[in-house]
Formats: sequence, structure tokens, C-alpha cells
Amino acid sequence: MKDVFISYASEDRTIAQRLAIDLEASGISVWWDRQIQVGSEWDKTIEEALTASKCVVVLWTGHAKQSRWVRAEARAALNQEKIVPVMLEMDAIPLAFTGIQALRFLGWEGGAGSKEYDILLGVIRSKLAGKPIALPVEAATKASWLGKVAAVVGLKTLAGVVLAVLLMASSFWRIDADLAIHVQTGRIEFAVNPGLEQKRLTDSLLFDKLSLQHVGQLSFSPDQLFVANPDELDWETDTYPPKAWLALPSNGRTWQFQAAKSGINPMVTLESLERKESPAGKLDAIVLSQPATVTLEMIDNNAITLAIRTEKGAQRIVVSGLENIEIVEEGLKLEQATHLSFSQDQELTYQALFEKTSGTITVNGKDTTFIVVMNPVQSPETTLFSKTVLPLESVDVSWQDPKTGERTIHKKFQGTVQYPSLPDLPKVEFQAPMSLTIEDLDRFEITSIRLDPDTHAFLVDMQGSAEYVKTGTRNNPRDLRPTMFDVIRYHPILAPLRNVIGL
Repeated sequence: MKDVFISYASEDRTIAQRLAIDLEASGISVWWDRQIQVGSEWDKTIEEALTASKCVVVLWTGHAKQSRWVRAEARAALNQEKIVPVMLEMDAIPLAFTGIQALRFLGWEGGAGSKEYDILLGVIRSKLAGKPIALPVEAATKASWLGKVAAVVGLKTLAGVVLAVLLMASSFWRIDADLAIHVQTGRIEFAVNPGLEQKRLTDSLLFDKLSLQHVGQLSFSPDQLFVANPDELDWETDTYPPKAWLALPSNGRTWQFQAAKSGINPMVTLESLERKESPAGKLDAIVLSQPATVTLEMIDNNAITLAIRTEKGAQRIVVSGLENIEIVEEGLKLEQATHLSFSQDQELTYQALFEKTSGTITVNGKDTTFIVVMNPVQSPETTLFSKTVLPLESVDVSWQDPKTGERTIHKKFQGTVQYPSLPDLPKVEFQAPMSLTIEDLDRFEITSIRLDPDTHAFLVDMQGSAEYVKTGTRNNPRDLRPTMFDVIRYHPILAPLRNVIGL
């Protein structure tokens, strides 16, 4: 059995440890939670130690006031009439404990050799000897009449009962509040309905390498154009020797490639011919003029896949800022007037030179699906979407495993939800394996999508209103739409009450 039990918040461990060491040096045996043996039942050991002690010193700080453990230990010590409260910070004692005097040692760090320590040591020794304790007026708080009432009638219990009914009712009263959602994810899919207007899907993006799938037509006007004979490929180095290149008569003519009818998915890849550090070109903004489902997914080396699916109509994009590039195509054929000495029913490599001015390539999709695979030029945060908001019909950050068909959350998924129209409400944080579901959208928009090269993930910002917004696991979802209960709970005026009743 120890003489003194020290109750404190974990953030105040340094003060508690210093006090315990000095009290032991003064001949007072002390128990504090550092003495709990590994494997012990934590709460049972604390309860037994508190009951067996003769005196309980409670170190009240802002952290201790918020600690459920400290308040419980103080309540037990008060009921057993062996509490010695010590206030180390202003307004650190909960209302229910202000009905008794406390030592007022503001800023004291718990060490011996101070006036505060000598006073506390005298109080402890008197408590251990069973003598009446008279706290010095200049070093003690005044007992609060409200605290006395709380201790006698159980104000916390009474307030809790009265408020419980009101709060229970308010928890069903949903508030129409705007949401500001920030998400880090490796994949996101959203349905866009531009209505009667055209909407920019992307900003202008500099790229090192660009691959386009489901190509229907490709056209450009280079100063010079060369094509490599596939029979001359050096398989060891995967390059073509100079003799493999055939010059095609250009003279500023416009070359067109059409999708072949061989059943192959027509695709083309653009890359800088010099393999230099400067960008290969610029993907100008993709514009949506009809409802579309867009999927963004991160792949290897910070490359991204952008898939656009529409019910009707092909997509069209323009790539500009080109100088000397390599074009690798498959499933496409040059216009009929051009005759090559080898078959075009295979992958062919071209070199397009734009010597006078930078060139432009126009690409039209073949059907209702258009896929872009891009290596954007790296920067601290490459912006993909920002200049124009996108009106959304749905958002999905899950991923469907093609093998199992199950929907999962990307391992990089995390984010926050805030309430701009209710600034007092704290933000809600979530991360994998928690999910985020957003449905029944109203005035809901993506305002920005950035590429973070450090985390290899998209940083997505969305805002608006939704009838269904939930996070959590499948078996434990949490509705993120705020209620009147949330408004009451976090109103600044009710901050003192929250501390009293533990709301």
C-alpha cells in the first residue's frame, strides 16, 4: 500500500514524475501508473492502487480536465474523502470539482525546493496523519457554490438527462450544408453532365509521353515525315539504323491516318524524338459537350490513365507545341494516296519534324470510349483540372477488381470533409480501408485535381451539396451530412457546457 496516488493526464507525465521522485525522497511512498507491470489489467490495477492509497493528489491542467481517466479518478478520490486537488493552470478544474478548495500553483513544474512543494508536502503529511487541513488563503482556490450544488445534486447527471431528450431529437434534424471534400486517391471516377454548355475537362498539360487508344483519325502537317521499315529493326537495341528510314514527300501537306478495319484497337504514342528534358508537347484542354463518365487512375512512374466514355459521339483533342517527335501507331493506315513498300497491318514508327513552327496534331476518337495515357511533366503539384468547375452527377473513389468483381478502396486513399457554411463544425478525417460514398448530388462540382509526385496520387477538391455522403467501413458507415445536434454540440457558446457534461 502506498501513501500517495498521483492522478494526471499523460501529457503532464514530466511534472508527475518529478513530483513522485521528490516525494519519495521526502519519505512519502508514491504510486503512479509507471509502476504498472506488463501484462496487468490496466483499469483494475489503477482502481486497486487508488483504493489502497491514503491520499490522492490530482494535477489539474487543461489536458487533465479533458481526460476521462483523470475525472474518474478524481471522482473516486472525492467520494473516499482523500483528494488533494492541485490546479496548475487557470480554469483547469471541472465544475463538478470546484465545490472544494484546491491548491492554486499556477505554472508550478512539480519539483522540490519551492514554496509550492513545501505547502503540498505539509498538506499530504497532515492528510496521512488524519489531521484537519487548512489550506493557506494565498495559495488556494475558493470553493464554488455552483460546484457544491453539482456535487450534491449531480448537476452533470441532471443536465445530461434534460439535454439527452433534446439532443436525441436534434440528431434526426439534417442541416442543408455545403461540403468541401479533399481526397487523396490513386483512382477516381465521376459522371459529368455539362448541360447546354461545353465544359473544359482538363487544363493544358505539358507531357513527356502521350498514348491515345481507340483512335479514329489522326491528322498533322509536318515539315518532314519519315517512316521506318519494320524489317530493319535492330532487336538487340530496339532501334532503327539510318538506312531503315524512308522519307515521305511532305511539302507542307496534311497527313491523315484512318482507323483500319482489322479489328485491332487503333492507338498512337507520341514522344520527343530527341529524348531531351524539355516537354514533347502540350495536350490542350479536352472539352465535353455531352454527358460522360470519366475515370482517372494512377499507373507506374506517375503516369496517368484518363478514360472518357459517352453514350454517343467520339471525343476530339488537340496536341500542340510539337517540334521533333516520334509517332508509333498501330491499327491505323495512311490515306490511300500513299503507297509504302511494306505492309501497314503492323506497328509502324514515324518521325515527324516541325522545323519552321511548332506543330499541331488533331486526334478524333473512334467510338464512345477514348483513353489517354500520359506522362505529364513533373512539378511539385501538376494541376490537371482547375480552370473550370465540373458539374457532377456521381463520384466513385472505389475500384472494381477485374478478377473478383469486388469493389475496393485504393491503398493511398485518405481525405477530409469540412463544412464551409458551418465553420464551427470540425473537419472529418478518413483513410483506407474506410470508403467514401457520394450520391444524389446537387450543385456538386470538382474544383481541382492535382498530381502529387511524392505520394503518386491525385489530390482532388470537390464542393457542393449531396443527399447521401457516407464514410467508414462496410459494416460501420458514418453519415457525413451534419445535423442540428452537430450545430448545437460545436457552437462556441456551448464550449463550457461541453466540458461539464462531456458532450
